[in-house]
Order: sequence, then C-alpha cells, then structure tokens
Amino acid sequence: MSSGLRTGWGDRWHGVTFRGWFAVVGVVASVLGVCAVTSVLAQGAGGAAVADPGGNPMQRESVETDPDSGAQIYLLSEEGRPADNIYGEQPYSDPSSRRIAVRYYGAEDRPGGISIVDLYDGSSHQVLEGKPPFPAFHGWGEWLYYHQRVGEQRMLRRCHFLTLAIEDVAVLPDDRGGYSYGTVSPDHRYYAVAVSPPEGGPSQVHMLDLQTGEWSVLLAMEGYHAKHEQFSRDGRNRVLIQLNQMPDVQQVLLGEITVTGEMQLFPADRPHTARPTGHEAWVGDTDRIFFSTGRDPEVAGNVWTARVGDEGPRLIPSGEQRCGHISVSACGRYWVGDSGEEGVPIYIGSFESGRWARAAFSRTVYDGKQWAHAHPYLTADNRWLIFTARRGDLPQVYGARLHEGWLDQL
Repeated sequence: MSSGLRTGWGDRWHGVTFRGWFAVVGVVASVLGVCAVTSVLAQGAGGAAVADPGGNPMQRESVETDPDSGAQIYLLSEEGRPADNIYGEQPYSDPSSRRIAVRYYGAEDRPGGISIVDLYDGSSHQVLEGKPPFPAFHGWGEWLYYHQRVGEQRMLRRCHFLTLAIEDVAVLPDDRGGYSYGTVSPDHRYYAVAVSPPEGGPSQVHMLDLQTGEWSVLLAMEGYHAKHEQFSRDGRNRVLIQLNQMPDVQQVLLGEITVTGEMQLFPADRPHTARPTGHEAWVGDTDRIFFSTGRDPEVAGNVWTARVGDEGPRLIPSGEQRCGHISVSACGRYWVGDSGEEGVPIYIGSFESGRWARAAFSRTVYDGKQWAHAHPYLTADNRWLIFTARRGDLPQVYGARLHEGWLDQL
C-alpha cells in the first residue's frame, strides 16, 4: 500500500468546525416544504419507489471502474451546481439501501436545496429548495430530519425516504439560540442539538423530548464548544459529543451524554492519543466509537476504537496512510476512511480481522472548502460506497458499487 502523504493535508482536519446523468423529463411544481419530483427513469406506482432487495445496480453507465477493487463508480448528483453527500458518520441513507440524500448549493441560474436520489431507478426527488440546511443525524433511518423555516417559525421536519411524505415534527424556538443540525434518536423520541446561547459563548447541548415537548440542557461545559452530536444506535440513546477547548482548540474531547445529562469521556486526546481530528462515529449498535486522530510519529496508525471506561483506546490497523474522514458500516463490522494520499483514496477495513484494502479513488481536489471532502460511507447493505469528489470545477456526489464478494477478502 502506498503512503505518499501530502504535506499539510492532515492539518486541515484538526479540530474541524468546519448534461450529466439526469435528463429532466418532468418537473412537479416546487413549493418550499413540499416534495417535488424530477423523474429520469420509471418509478413505482404513486411516484414512490419500492425497495429492491434483489439489488440490481443503477441502470446507468458507470464513469469508471476502479482498477484495484473492480468497483463501478457512478455519478449520482446533477451537474451544473455544487453538490455533496453531507456527512458520513451517520449516513443519510434509508435502511433498505435504496436511497440517499444529496445537498445542492446554489448556482447562478439555480437555487440550492436537498434531494433524495434513488440508487436503482436513477430518480431525484427534491425535498426543499433554497439554502440547504445540514440535516440532523439519524443514521440509516426511514426518515430524513432537517430544519426549515415555515412562515415565522423554525421547524424540525422530516421526509420519508421511500414514500416522500413530509411531516412537521416540532417547533425550534428562536429564543434558545443558534441551532446546529442535531441528531434524532433511533426510536424517534429525542432530538439533541448543539445550540449557541443568545448571549454568546461556546455551544451547549440541548435536548427536546419529542413525546412530551419538554426542553432541557444536557451539557453546558465552560470553555468547551460542543458539536458533532450523534445518538447511539444501541438502544441506550447516548449522545456522542465532540468538545473543542476554546479559544484555540488545543484539546478535542469525546464524550457520551445520557438523556438526563450525565457525561462520561472516552479515552481520546492526551494522554491516550494525539488530538482527535473531529471525525468520530458509533460502531454499529454497540457502545463503542471509532475515531481518527492526528499523526503521532511513535504510533503506526491514527484510527482507534474505544468505549467509556476503557483504560485506553485500541489502535486499528490501517497501514501507513493517515485516515481523516471516517465512518462505520451499519452492521458495525467495517470501518471506512479517506486519506491524504494523491487522489484521496478511500479504504475499507475489518474490525475483526484487521485487514483493509483500497475500495476506490475519490479523485477529489481540495479547494479550501468542505464540499471537496470525500466524507465516505456505506449504505446499510454494504453494497454502495458513497462519497463526494471535486473532479472538475464543482464537487459532485458519486457512488461506488462494490464488486460482489469484494468485502469477503477482509
């Protein structure tokens, strides 16, 4: 495996705060808050696609075949405006692995927005139009949760990946402060979100009980900025939180918070590891997390797994390259990470065997903006590797259809 690290790439990951494939044949009027549909291939009855457990690949020609893995790589977003796959730690993809969410940035002649893209019939379904919000984390869930202004109110809304039904979930009062994207628990009971207080200062963690409508403050840690909130998928409803020490982010702590506000830390940052990069994820439906750190010259690798109470984290074999943006498969068996090598390759490894291999080149070219980051993740069935890449002037979303049986080698 090649190491070939590019000087300086890793520094950008530290303390992160941070006519194509689709021929349009029909457009349903786009009204803010109502799903519009741009259909490129036949859909199921009523406009809602039915999950295809048979797993036929997208009915489009791939843009390339990876020479090492054999993965077929497809362009998933519409060209002409920037797009990204949003984030990889808790994927915006449904449990049937049929659909994913894509975020579009506005171009001169087209507004931005969020669309749901079907990986099998090629259709693109617009959820909202305008400045694209960062949807709430709710990994591999049936619903896409997001913020939207409806009249004078900020609403937490959701759109069903398959039926495209949209529902209002809760009002997000403006007087609480400035909201991050947040996270919704797997049982749909709680919404936890980093909030910047109206009076200023680092973000706190607030929680809304969606059943009772009651708000609470889960965490207000003086001197630390809370971000990157993610509910666990193990039934405990713990909130994974990243805490950046302010003002210079000299420390990046990782902790888990209960729904009653008790927090415990994972063994991350000194004295356990180099400083975390700000990219972390739960390992399947366990109480463990997976995270990347800066390079320590005395350690052969920079990705780790740990649970609260461990004396130290466990180093995961990943070769000489330095992984940055990471994620974990829904089943919890595989880790995913991109590296700073030329072409920004994406690797997949097995937690159990310790083996890993390159799955695809993202070929992204960094332009100083987050939309050029790969943020790779796997669909729930482990058949598609989704990533963003800036291969030309604008970033686009790609899907690598993994060769049947490729993961077995791991």
